[in-house]
Amino acid sequence: MTSPAPATSASSRLRGGLRGLRQAQPPLDAPVWLKWATFLGVLAVAVLVPLNSAPYVNFDLSMVMIYAVVGMGLNLLIGFNGQISLGHSAFFAIGAYIAAVGIQEGWHYLAVLPVALVVTWVVGYLFGLPALRLGGLALALVTLGLAIVTPAAIKRLDEYTHGQEGINVYTATPPDWSGLERDQWVYFLCLVALALVWVITRRISTGRIGRSLIAVRDNETVARTLGVRSSRTKTAVFALSAAYAGLGGVLYVYVVQFVGPDSFGLVMAIAFISLVVVGGLGTLSGAILGAFFIVYVPEWTADINQAASGMAYGIALILFMFVMPFGLGGLVRALLRPIVERLPGRRGPLSMRTPPQAGPRVGPDESAERDRDQIGI
Repeated sequence: MTSPAPATSASSRLRGGLRGLRQAQPPLDAPVWLKWATFLGVLAVAVLVPLNSAPYVNFDLSMVMIYAVVGMGLNLLIGFNGQISLGHSAFFAIGAYIAAVGIQEGWHYLAVLPVALVVTWVVGYLFGLPALRLGGLALALVTLGLAIVTPAAIKRLDEYTHGQEGINVYTATPPDWSGLERDQWVYFLCLVALALVWVITRRISTGRIGRSLIAVRDNETVARTLGVRSSRTKTAVFALSAAYAGLGGVLYVYVVQFVGPDSFGLVMAIAFISLVVVGGLGTLSGAILGAFFIVYVPEWTADINQAASGMAYGIALILFMFVMPFGLGGLVRALLRPIVERLPGRRGPLSMRTPPQAGPRVGPDESAERDRDQIGI
């Protein structure tokens, strides 16, 4: 009697692959030449695409970049700092309404950008001071309440927000010297904003501040003993992520040219959480991948059935939590790692780090010293 060896081998490989998807994937240590080639290639494609695409394509890609900006802020807050927020649609709405009201009052559309950034940063900081004394489920429920109350508050302030009617804003007209159509000009505004946010977020997440965020996320007590002021760190990153959401709200006004209270309810809050979960917590590229998901997947599913677009978020959240908890960003890292590791060339700082090795159990003093070295304090 022969045993089904091939079937058993295939089953074991499948289980091994699924276990690999559930493991955290460290960043890829690509050669320097590959990083520059990837950056220049992506930049060239991003610049050329709007010049050769229909307006509706540029519209969708602009929305992808807007959601990616919000996703990077949420990744700093949730992925790096471990604070769950379900209410960033409120800060998105604040930024959008500041832009819409300011433009209606005669402000230049670019002049409302710094105002919205400052206001949402201050509101996020003030909200974060008491809210971040909570944690886990309590913080999630408080921020969820903020998302629920936002549409009702917008309707109550109808003297400024025009209530249920909303505000139509015809803005972001391209200058004559650009030679661009409106959809192309707005696309490039979103691209510049995304590039700046990417650079800032990368500097934060890979430097001393990023190590402090991770230390607070992993063990707040140990982080405090090593000199990290956890309350100030958590409040500051909450305010920064709120400012990112406010920036996204301003860009939303440029693209859509309309704001209404029903656009900023629970559906948007769920979309933002789906973005970071599907894209991958703690990965910058995951914010962009997740943004593609929440823009295009509902459109594709709506062609099948209108109700299917709402189901897509729930099914994706369940699937990714059980099968790929580190999202599309973790999947991309897992697939590319065998290829990247074989490429020749000078590596970055990651190649100089010695891999963790098993050793004897350390005492309290040695453990604290090791933790201090890891977070750079």
